[in-house]
Amino acid sequence: MPSTSNDPSRRQFIKGAGLVSAATALTACSSIAKPAASGSIVSAKKAKNMIFLIVDGMCLGTLALAHHWNLRHHKAPLNWMQLYGREGVTRAMQDTASASSPVTDSAAAASAWGGGERVNNGSINFSVEGNPLTPLFSYAKAAGKATGLVTTCTVTHATPAGFSANVKARGREKEIAQQYLQREIDVILGGGSKHFNYEAFKLDNVTQLAANLIPDFEAKGYQVVRDRQSLAAAKEQSKLLGLFSPGHIPFAIDRKNDPALKQVPSLPDMFSTALSSLSGAKDGFVLQVEGGRVDHAGHANDPATILHEQLEFDNCIPIALEFIEKHPDTLLIVTTDHGTGGCQLNGKGSAYVESGPALDAINDFKQSFEWLQERFKKSGRFSAKAFKQATGIEPHPEQADVIQKAIDEEVKYLSSTMTAIVQDDLFAKTAVGWTSNNHTSECVELFAFGPGSAEVPAFSENYKLNRVMRSALGLA
Repeated sequence: MPSTSNDPSRRQFIKGAGLVSAATALTACSSIAKPAASGSIVSAKKAKNMIFLIVDGMCLGTLALAHHWNLRHHKAPLNWMQLYGREGVTRAMQDTASASSPVTDSAAAASAWGGGERVNNGSINFSVEGNPLTPLFSYAKAAGKATGLVTTCTVTHATPAGFSANVKARGREKEIAQQYLQREIDVILGGGSKHFNYEAFKLDNVTQLAANLIPDFEAKGYQVVRDRQSLAAAKEQSKLLGLFSPGHIPFAIDRKNDPALKQVPSLPDMFSTALSSLSGAKDGFVLQVEGGRVDHAGHANDPATILHEQLEFDNCIPIALEFIEKHPDTLLIVTTDHGTGGCQLNGKGSAYVESGPALDAINDFKQSFEWLQERFKKSGRFSAKAFKQATGIEPHPEQADVIQKAIDEEVKYLSSTMTAIVQDDLFAKTAVGWTSNNHTSECVELFAFGPGSAEVPAFSENYKLNRVMRSALGLA
């Protein structure tokens, strides 16, 4: 998430009748980091390919919420849970701290994996001393491997950029887009078209000219796709740029229930196409796949939305396992970078017997609070009817007044403002509680399967995984 996610104004509090208010081409890095000429890593068994599945911002409580919901409604454990009993899987736990804080952001976490060092929050593959680090994808490219990024966020967001880019500030997403072009990331699928075709803007008090990078990608042989149908038809393309939203991909719950979003592909859709596109690479590939919006739902404290995002990511696991059955020379890593929000399903009712029915009540939600946010901001008016249709909650007149005040004041994070205003109603309905709107310091789970997976330590700092991956792939 953007660094503003830790701004205390994200969460609004009611005080009497008031509400606290929330306060052109870029030049890419002149010296793109190159793989070192020496210091090769020795491994007895190499992986030709690697699939790195990352669910951004998953607390263990989020995993448990989705697991219990799935058991109740589909009579089966999550695919994630089934990994625990799979033969040959290495299970590990990671310390996720960054160089600047015990609580990491996504940029520092992805850079730890991608660059092999702990960096300060907010930076992508720049050391604490200010030196560019060589991203994992640069090593892969030097070895002749294809590379791919798939995400439900903007494709230039912190987590995908951590494997492939160098910027001192994660918000420089237009610069990241240019680096993707220069470094020829083979498959790029997600949101963020606004960072590839943009008007002139100011950066560091310098006017950056307008640019449209799409023709430049096409000139390098990329097929550009914009919707689910064209994505499905592009499975055989070795170079593919898919941009399906100006910003982040809409939430899964919204894509499910809003007909206007039916042509936006899901994460499993994008993952499947990426595998088809990359699998023909003669020397193999490295693919990162991010379920990025679990994090965003956690920042908003939105219980139904985080559930649907987690479930969608979980559906990527069997896709990866099916690919590995046919391509056993593939290393699979499944993990998260940090927790967000402190999500937990809590005990409800006498002897907690109402916690199960609370899982059923989550099904009443039809849209995310972000979906409501966009509609209320566009109209300028709060609608109690729309709110109830989306959440199943009838807002009190006092709550409606405070939300309207937030709309009038153009509060930036209206979605988390609304969940804060109705937090008691949300908890009573779903039994889902939160510790904050921010990231957490919890250690996180990791699974590894395939060549090199046995080298993953049972407990480790996150940056040490970089060397394990390079060793498994035979990258110098």
